[in-house]
Amino acid sequence: MRLSIGARLMVWGLGLAAFGLLINLLASAVLGDFITWHNWLRDHANGLFLWRLSLYATLVYAWWRMRNRLLQREPQVASRLQRTEVAAIAALTLLEAANAVSGRGAA
Repeated sequence: MRLSIGARLMVWGLGLAAFGLLINLLASAVLGDFITWHNWLRDHANGLFLWRLSLYATLVYAWWRMRNRLLQREPQVASRLQRTEVAAIAALTLLEAANAVSGRGAA
């Protein structure tokens, strides 16, 4: 049985949410409680932000290479790619802005 695109996206979303929950539960168990985990995240917010920036830079580099190959193979998808890129940049910008405004700094 093959899942539809929507079902696959839902499975991925639920999997990522479960993974995030698991990481938080494990970290709080290792550190003793959620308050200590929250304090650790707050204390290391700048380092985590730099890590995310390096991750974004790596993704941009990989995307740029893949994008060029895709456009050579299928030039008619250029406008769709541009809309997708704008949406991705907007989503990441909003995520980082929300983290900055909330004072968390760590996703």
